[in-house]
Amino acid sequence: MNTLLLVNALYFLFGATMYMGTMWVLRLFLYPTWRALTPDNVDVHFGVPTRLATRFFTVVVPLMLISGIVLVWSEWGSWYVVLATVCMVGIALITWFGQGIIVPVNKRIQGGRFDGQAGLTRLLVRWMRLNDIRFVFATVTWAAIVWYIAAKGDLWGALS
Repeated sequence: MNTLLLVNALYFLFGATMYMGTMWVLRLFLYPTWRALTPDNVDVHFGVPTRLATRFFTVVVPLMLISGIVLVWSEWGSWYVVLATVCMVGIALITWFGQGIIVPVNKRIQGGRFDGQAGLTRLLVRWMRLNDIRFVFATVTWAAIVWYIAAKGDLWGALS
């Protein structure tokens, strides 16, 4: 049972690391170039990467939601439940915020539903500001799972 719980926590760590890493790459490396996107090149530099990320996280995130529930369930009655709850709530917030608020903006950009260059730039800046919020959610969620795993200690011992 301990091995399965460890695998569960490590899966959540994997997903949280991928999510946080994606958000950090966006902020540090892609945002500066996206202010210069045009209607002619937006699909190559924005559309393709966001579609690929959406496909990837559509598989990873539902399993993370289940993993978060397992984390909370397995730690019920201990102080670790606080960290597990932050993980579960964090991935739920990221998902709700992304699907409900950011994806509609993605669709407008990808569908070319903007008024020329100025409209595209406004949408991209809005998208980046919204993702700044998701960046915080993803970073806090990642920090919670790292803290959880570090606080549990002796990961290799848990496998024996």
